[in-house]
Amino acid sequence: MRRKREKKKFNLIKLTIILLLIIGLMPAFYSGARFVYKAVYEHYISSKDFYFKSDKLNEEHSEFEATNNWSGAETYRLMINMSSKKNDKAFTSSDIDYTISYTHSDNITCTLSKNSGTIPGSQNGGVNEDYFTVFINPAQGVTIGSGQTAWVDITATSTSPYTKSISGKILIETGSASVSYEIIDSVDSPYLTLNITNSSVEGKNITLSYDPTKILLDMTNPFAINAITESTQQLNNNAYINTITSYMQPNYNTSIKFYKEDTKQNYSYLGTGTSIITLTY
Repeated sequence: MRRKREKKKFNLIKLTIILLLIIGLMPAFYSGARFVYKAVYEHYISSKDFYFKSDKLNEEHSEFEATNNWSGAETYRLMINMSSKKNDKAFTSSDIDYTISYTHSDNITCTLSKNSGTIPGSQNGGVNEDYFTVFINPAQGVTIGSGQTAWVDITATSTSPYTKSISGKILIETGSASVSYEIIDSVDSPYLTLNITNSSVEGKNITLSYDPTKILLDMTNPFAINAITESTQQLNNNAYINTITSYMQPNYNTSIKFYKEDTKQNYSYLGTGTSIITLTY
């Protein structure tokens, strides 16, 4: 009888240990299962030529640092470019509908140019590109001094034809009151984005100079439409703009696209090194 009680007690201890091991392994198992499911799902939608991408958002929820070109007083305009291209030869044929959500630091307020969007697919004559703008202002009663940081955490989720979320945390540091710029680019991107900020209290005539054999200005942009002066360069019996000047109002920032002749190049510029675009004012 005593042996039976000891055996029963021993089995109970073993069962308890097994249950504790199962409970302890459940988070790792769940995490591993999620990773496998995500990898399989990503492979599946890629096999369907479904690409949902952005210049500042991704699957890894990376941090993106904007240059210190905001004075902390005026409205800061942050453009988020969306794409349904993998490269020049791989793109999504159908339209992709998506929604946008965000959170932000306590020292700012934010609004969106739209809460949802559509990336036009190639089968509908689309260019596989879309964008939205985040408008950022200091929170009421808050003064944001030079060197301070604000952040916006953005998530874009496709709703059709497949579901996928990409996100990112954008850090914005305030800097000196001046004119500054950055270039956002990546390998395989068909275009680069030039972000210019005039944080001074005076309007400026901004001049951009570049090599049209490497990049071409998007002529539908207001900067080009409202140009004051421009000069051209002859290429294959055609005139291409290589220098352009346009007025930029005080406390304002803008984004301008340049299409790349060689998509394998990465012309990113964050304030140091050599820039493919020369900016003077």
